[in-house]
Amino acid sequence: MPLGEFILAATGDAILTPQGVEFEDQPESFNALLNVLRRADASIAQVEPVLVDEGTHHASLRQVTDQYQYLGPFPGAIMGAPPAVLDELTKMGLNLFTVASNHALDFGQDGLRTTLAAMRERELPFAGIGEDLADAREPTYLETEAGRVGVIDASTSVPPGGEAGVSTSTFSAECGINPLHVEWTYRIPPEQLDQLRAIAETVGIEDVKNEWLRRENPDWHTDDAYYFMQMRFAPATAERPSGIYQSLHRRDSQAILSQVETANANADWVVMALHSHQARDGNRNTNEIPVFLQQYAHTCVDAGADAVVVTGPHTTRGIEIYQQRPICYSLGNFFFQEEAIFRIPKTADADLDSTVPDVRGDDASTEVDSDGDHDADNWQSIIPEIVFDDRGHLDQVTLYPCTLQPDAEPPQRGTPVLATGEQARTILQKIATRSKRFGTTIHTEDGVGVIDSA
Repeated sequence: MPLGEFILAATGDAILTPQGVEFEDQPESFNALLNVLRRADASIAQVEPVLVDEGTHHASLRQVTDQYQYLGPFPGAIMGAPPAVLDELTKMGLNLFTVASNHALDFGQDGLRTTLAAMRERELPFAGIGEDLADAREPTYLETEAGRVGVIDASTSVPPGGEAGVSTSTFSAECGINPLHVEWTYRIPPEQLDQLRAIAETVGIEDVKNEWLRRENPDWHTDDAYYFMQMRFAPATAERPSGIYQSLHRRDSQAILSQVETANANADWVVMALHSHQARDGNRNTNEIPVFLQQYAHTCVDAGADAVVVTGPHTTRGIEIYQQRPICYSLGNFFFQEEAIFRIPKTADADLDSTVPDVRGDDASTEVDSDGDHDADNWQSIIPEIVFDDRGHLDQVTLYPCTLQPDAEPPQRGTPVLATGEQARTILQKIATRSKRFGTTIHTEDGVGVIDSA
């Protein structure tokens, strides 16, 4: 049972370098942000860069040949930072860390192991990566005066070959992330589906596909969908017209829900963290929330999660109160220091060794949000302060708007401070607009947003 009032502070993606957190010569709004993090019982952050040392080798780029990962042939920005960033984050008051992401294998197995070592040497509670799949899926726990906090972390954005493997009695698996694979279904008119079947029969696809489907997706045969090569098709209907639909692999989703239940049985408070770049209609990194993400967040709450926190798309999304439990569908970037980005690969014909110190230049992402505001969102975020009373009931959610100081000089640029004045009102209005679809009402008091529990 809870020991008293519990306060959880949640932050987004921490993309930072060790020299990037300057505690001196910062505005008062930086100290105000630190106060929010430090007065919470638990303050959680997503560590985005791989934690590397001088001996860590850069991973070779793996070409992506399917649609499930990225919309380009190569991964995105390569991120790495020295382990000292953890010392800066803990100094700020953060005490819980999630690590599963599409960047976790940017430096291969070597980089993931140095990240594991950095966390363990500092005895920090972290989740989402591990020596094998069982280790990566296990909850981490933090003891607080308000009770024990359990955190489970997974990523729907899985780097190629980045899933932690399964160890057996005869061999040890490779380390990796806790994956929550997303499968795409293409719904097309029935007559077009018949054409695909005819093509497959003519080419001989039907004679060979069952074996590789069994290897990659054991659940492929459990419904009436039709697989053409590795692409999953289904007939369009009045309820589900032609288009791209996404769903979670049953094996992964059930295994992670089991860990939520385990944490619920062993902790007073449970946080489910997800790193997810997917958006609607096959898009990524927009403020539109895919249906599967909302459904799974609800399922996690039903399994015992007291809060669900999503990171990944580098944009702020709406907040939902479901069963009196908050679901933050994306908190944006907590830090956005470009020095943590080693390279941004272009295309197979481009120079893959060119460094890109400024992602706002020619190599910046061309992804555009539905409201045309994606670039601005890179430099804005919110920190929800979630308060539960001593009976375990949600009391209040306070939203602290942050700016990452895009116009400042390094190292201040990319460092969060609490937003004030018109800037704060703009950020909060954006969150309020994006939360309306969930029936969430946010009102502003003294420069912060407030969601009442009623």
